Amino acid sequence: MDGLTSIGSPPWSREDIKASLPTFESLYHTCPIQDNSGGMKSPHMFATWFMAKFLSPPVIVESGIFKGQSTWLLEQACPDAEIISIDLNLSQREYVSERVSYFDRDFADIDWSGIDTNSALAFFDDHQNAYSRLQLCRWFGFRHVIFEDNYPANHGDCYSLKQAFSGAGFEPLSSSRHTENGVQKIARKMKLLPTLTPQYNRLQISPNQHDAAALRQNLEVYSEFPPLFQRDETRWGDSWTGHKYATPDPLLPATAK
Repeated sequence: MDGLTSIGSPPWSREDIKASLPTFESLYHTCPIQDNSGGMKSPHMFATWFMAKFLSPPVIVESGIFKGQSTWLLEQACPDAEIISIDLNLSQREYVSERVSYFDRDFADIDWSGIDTNSALAFFDDHQNAYSRLQLCRWFGFRHVIFEDNYPANHGDCYSLKQAFSGAGFEPLSSSRHTENGVQKIARKMKLLPTLTPQYNRLQISPNQHDAAALRQNLEVYSEFPPLFQRDETRWGDSWTGHKYATPDPLLPATAK
């Protein structure tokens, strides 16, 4: 099952993270999108904002826009950065910035030779295979990468680094082990599922240890950002256990909500 993997040390400390909480709390109250259902909530927003702000890259590539809350967040974290935001469906945006360059193509289909990828930051919230994304990042020269989603074994709609490190493999949501929700059923019946959610059609990734070995060989630093707090139950409705859902210690006391 899942364990907590760590490679090297990130450039920030736990004290750095906690010291930034009051600043983020004030910023969070100014979010342009009050109902971001289906997108990032405060814990992941804080992690993304903090890491981007600390790294302060000259260029940020954001893959997966949805309503645009993360685009705004990255602007607040790095006001001087050039931001390139990409999504196959730009029609869902509620926040659109004049200082952001938008593309409706996949990360793999864009020529990145015009930017200094070595100093740039790639931020992925596109629910695609994280292992494959990292391979592309290495090919294109991106050294700093954030994945908003990092699902544990047997959960999620894409192959995550946590799953790769655990050797768990990945079962697509279309497999018999998963049940479709209402939106997926409608999309499948309308024959729109391959276009709207290509990750659901990815092939099964068998449990293996070679993906983890390759990650350990090629990554200088891998660190899971600590959660703001930990509830009694996970988002999937079962109890937290250190063995099954290993995470860093939460930043706030267990009573915080």
